[in-house]
Amino acid sequence: MSMSQTHHLLRGVGWSLALLLVLLPACGRKGSPLPPLLVVPAAVGNLRAEPGVNSIILSWTRPDRNVDGSRLTDLQGFRILRAVGGAVGTAPAEAGFSPLATVQAEQPENATVQGAVFAFRDDAGGRGLTLDTRYRYRVVAVNRRGEPGVPSAEVAVHLTRSPVPPTGLRATPGDGVVDLEWQAPVTAEAGSPPVRRYNVYRGLRSGLHGPQPINARPLAETRFRDGGVANDATYFYVVRSVGTERPPWRESVDSPEVAVTPLDHIAPAPPAGLVAIPGDGVVSLSWHANTEPDILGYLVYRREVDAASAVRLTEAPVSGTTFTDRTLRAGITYAYTVTAVDRSSHRNESAPSAEVEVRLP
Repeated sequence: MSMSQTHHLLRGVGWSLALLLVLLPACGRKGSPLPPLLVVPAAVGNLRAEPGVNSIILSWTRPDRNVDGSRLTDLQGFRILRAVGGAVGTAPAEAGFSPLATVQAEQPENATVQGAVFAFRDDAGGRGLTLDTRYRYRVVAVNRRGEPGVPSAEVAVHLTRSPVPPTGLRATPGDGVVDLEWQAPVTAEAGSPPVRRYNVYRGLRSGLHGPQPINARPLAETRFRDGGVANDATYFYVVRSVGTERPPWRESVDSPEVAVTPLDHIAPAPPAGLVAIPGDGVVSLSWHANTEPDILGYLVYRREVDAASAVRLTEAPVSGTTFTDRTLRAGITYAYTVTAVDRSSHRNESAPSAEVEVRLP
């Protein structure tokens, strides 16, 4: 699309909105039928531009309505417009803008999608953007008829040199948590800003991390605990230095990546309330259920009081809190214990319950 076409695109949207406002008061008047109104997508929401290293990350929220308030059901994609130089709001909306990219609404190849939020990296086609340059952006939603919607509000970034990344990133897995630690950069490159804080990024695949940091705000300390993880899943982390005091954050390149798999190594508490009641050649056991939410079941052990070690009576954990032992000999005193087993991949087993003894007549 040429500069002239971009100019007509933006100006055409303005005429469409003006026509809508003029025709609305005429509803209900007698006369010739009015021409149908142009129904186009509303503006995208929450357009943001975050500086990277020789690149800028754009993110926005897809609209779900048309300009007339009707539901948007025919969204085809988005057109990204970029202008180089100039200040926001100092010229007409279309001044200096030219087409940069087209992003499809469904399964885009040049953007990432999380829910209704799209993210696009402008790195000049892999060549990298020019430092000490101001870049301005607009995003326009387009329906399947090829009709552009209302242009978004304009956002701008003055791209400057990035800070030096942190080093020595380490990750320690826990039960449903990952503890991260890293080291501040020892030296700074000429012209790079000082490191003020840090942002942490997480992904489920190596080299692919979310567009937004997982920390709510940049971190002053060189450590972070991530409690938003599940056990037995592998996560990939990087940390970036932040060189600005306020958004948009000027970030470094990624630190070296670390991979970590949180694991549950915490065993349940021993079962309580074990009771053994002798019967006619059997012993009936019962105990209190554990309160942990991840209990798989219980294992029952028995030993003869003169024996040093116990024998497990249940091949697999039993889900209930009762068990009947039918493999007994009369005249023998037996000692019983019960352990709890959790659902983790390690099947953590508790310490034995308090031992109870019973003698068959």
